Amino acid sequence: MLEQAPHYVPGDIAQMAALADRPGALQCILELGEADRVCGPKFAGSHHVAGADADYIAGGHLIDCKATIRPQRLGRAELYQLAGYLLLDYNDVYGIDRVGLYLARQGWLVGWEVAEFLALLGARRSLPELRAACRDALTSDRPAPRLPEPRRSTLEQDPLFG
Repeated sequence: MLEQAPHYVPGDIAQMAALADRPGALQCILELGEADRVCGPKFAGSHHVAGADADYIAGGHLIDCKATIRPQRLGRAELYQLAGYLLLDYNDVYGIDRVGLYLARQGWLVGWEVAEFLALLGARRSLPELRAACRDALTSDRPAPRLPEPRRSTLEQDPLFG
């Protein structure tokens, strides 16, 4: 199996691990106790969307990890994904008060307080109201609106470290 991995992968992984250990990266997670760190959290609404789970929750900070070499290409889809995870925690089991993206190849954690994040997305309702609306939309018998298919990329990712 290792022989099938491209030659640059071990070096990329080692570099990302080194970046994660820098200040401003994932130190906030490492400083927390084990009980305050959840990897792959499932939400009350996860089963309503084919079992979606986030990457991490650390001390109330919902973090989605992105390993792109071009973070400037991250946009609406990634932020909506983060918002979706936030809304699927219908009962606020995880006490999420911050959300963020961890840019693994840059070693940076970018985040927002939940109220600021929702305001930036144009939300006009409170988090509990949005979660209730999300639950209602996902569990009602009304037919779901047809959404456009996401654009698929055929580009192969270049190594960042090499």
